[in-house]
Amino acid sequence: MNRGKSFFCALLAIVCILVFTVPASAHSVFKKQLTAKYPDRKISCTTCHGKSKKERNVYGRLLRSQFDSKTLTADFKTKKGADKKTFENEVMIPEFMSAFDKVQAMTLAEAIEAAELKTLLAAVKAAELVAPLSGADEITIFAPTEAAFGKLPEGTVKDLLKPENKEKLTGILMNHAVSGKVASADVVKLKSAETAGGNSVVISVSKNSKDEDEVKVDDAMVVETDIMLKNGVIHVIDSVILPN
Repeated sequence: MNRGKSFFCALLAIVCILVFTVPASAHSVFKKQLTAKYPDRKISCTTCHGKSKKERNVYGRLLRSQFDSKTLTADFKTKKGADKKTFENEVMIPEFMSAFDKVQAMTLAEAIEAAELKTLLAAVKAAELVAPLSGADEITIFAPTEAAFGKLPEGTVKDLLKPENKEKLTGILMNHAVSGKVASADVVKLKSAETAGGNSVVISVSKNSKDEDEVKVDDAMVVETDIMLKNGVIHVIDSVILPN
């Protein structure tokens, strides 16, 4: 029994490695299909995967969470002997498209959990903000990564999660939320934005060495943009934005 389970886990691991180390040709087809389906979105091949689970970006983790493991494993076993193009076109691309559509249908609360933003999820639960992030009102979230929370002084997060600090925690989280669905194309046009907590954050845009826009919200760098969801959008940031 354990041997069979181990074999299945190993096979599933191979599938995940294969699917998330996608050949350039498959990425090209995937990107074209997404661009045609979502003409108002900026689609990048780096949207869909990272080199490893640790390195995978938030969107990559969201996509991975929406794959049907059983179907994918069966398809892998069926198609592994087929030519590369057939496998890419008949298995990988449809799976990517399906997962992408499922992500678009998720709520902010669901996405934060599925993307393994564990500290942010714990904070949202402690502040009792799961319901608002699951509701119909559209919200833009600047979501700190695990590493972002790790930049805070030791013990800060643990202290904030205590029931007696709920009001302070809520204030910090509200400082990461803006009313409405604000895409990155609109963010770069702003000089500042009013948060749900009533504070104003400064938005600055500069060019990097590749002549690409780099956006900061106060002192937090935006490292991933436009994770479009059912009731809002997530932009990922590398630092926690503390109220003034």
